Amino acid sequence: MTNPRYTQRVLPGLVAVAVLATAAGYAGSHYFNVFSTGHAAVPAAAATVMHQHGMQAVSAAKQGDAEAYTCPMHPEVVQDHPGTCPICGMTLVKMQQAGDHAGNASPLVHVDEATQQRMGVRMESAAVTNMHKEINAFATISPDESRTVFVNPKVEGWIRHLHVQGVGQAVHKGQVLYEIYSPELQQRQRDYVDLLTRREALLGSSMELVGPNSAMLGSLAKERFRARERLLAADIPLDVVEELEKSRRISDVIPVRAAQDGVVGSIAAREGSYVNPMQTVLVYTDSRRVWAEITLFPDQVSWLKSGDVIVLTSGLDKTVQIRAKIDLSTLQIDAASRAAKLRLPLENSNQAFRAGAFAEAVILSSARKALSVPRDALIRTGHGDFLVVGQGQGHFSNTAVKTGIEDKERVEILGGLKAGQQVAVNAQFLLDAAGSLQAMQQRQLPPGSGANAAVVASPTPESSKPGMDMASGMHMHAGALQ
Repeated sequence: MTNPRYTQRVLPGLVAVAVLATAAGYAGSHYFNVFSTGHAAVPAAAATVMHQHGMQAVSAAKQGDAEAYTCPMHPEVVQDHPGTCPICGMTLVKMQQAGDHAGNASPLVHVDEATQQRMGVRMESAAVTNMHKEINAFATISPDESRTVFVNPKVEGWIRHLHVQGVGQAVHKGQVLYEIYSPELQQRQRDYVDLLTRREALLGSSMELVGPNSAMLGSLAKERFRARERLLAADIPLDVVEELEKSRRISDVIPVRAAQDGVVGSIAAREGSYVNPMQTVLVYTDSRRVWAEITLFPDQVSWLKSGDVIVLTSGLDKTVQIRAKIDLSTLQIDAASRAAKLRLPLENSNQAFRAGAFAEAVILSSARKALSVPRDALIRTGHGDFLVVGQGQGHFSNTAVKTGIEDKERVEILGGLKAGQQVAVNAQFLLDAAGSLQAMQQRQLPPGSGANAAVVASPTPESSKPGMDMASGMHMHAGALQ
């Protein structure tokens, strides 16, 4: 059974704790609203009254009976007198009646000349120009296999000195690649010296060169020619053979020289290594001519024709470009991935296209006449492509268009625009934000009370403070309305 005295002492404490908890919860929720939004939350009743007064103000402004003011950041805030936004504190912007544009039922936005200058609006006419279908891809630079040299020793031996330091080193024709010590090459030199000695002895004798002597001399001449060719075929340089013929001294170490210019691709031996004809010492390739391999997808191949121009930009030096013609006879299609590989030969005299590097490839299809506008004028959204079209006297409208091919500067317009119409090339996002602001305000009107008149915002003296003009307000609001 509960003690009455205990109950009398505990019950007031519980009541006090409950009251404190309720007060703390209210204060915490109020503080959280202020901390998360940067301002105190607007009560629901006040918001309802604000919305009703806002709809009345907008309706009156559309009918020309009164003026209305709105916040660029919170278009739901509309009142019939100047002031500041109760939510964010920004200066309210005046709403004016711009009237219907002749013959156009679509909503317009009006921006005066002063505001256009501050926004930096630049207009340009839609025109018929030559358009190319551009295909952007990447090319892999590979060496020309026909200019690759594999250096294999012709005899067995040991590498005494290796004059190539590593992969990527440039070598020149006649440069010594390595020096080899080979007993077999020494024996071939001795055999050749013996033939030279016998031939000279036969020519220096007093015997007449007739009959058997003449046949013996002819046989020695043929044998000497074969022995000399064997020395040259064993990579013994010509100057070493000529020195052997003069001095009759055997060279213990034979230098092996490069047959052409190139860049070393691999090295498989080092100084002191034992090598034989089955082993590749090094590989080098003439890099003055390379192949560009471009990978394309099936939908891109359908645009290609033989003779189309392709522009290759070096990945090592962006200032170097090469223009070439496409030859579809080199096109190869992978049966598994359906991807196509296009190979083009490139003259690489300036060494800007190195094997293994990448290059940017732009394929220009055949030119055709098309109605086009600058690419910067196009507004791409999830609901389609739009242009801000000038209607004259400071009026602008959003126009949905259908686009076609594109290049680096212009985009083709297939529908929704006529030649000669003015479009906004820059600051179109600010103009589009103003149109979106107007559309949101029109949606706040009661059903059946709307008109075709365009309500627009223009700067007022109160909004001329830094950071509070119409251009900045629409700029901040553009991202929220798109």
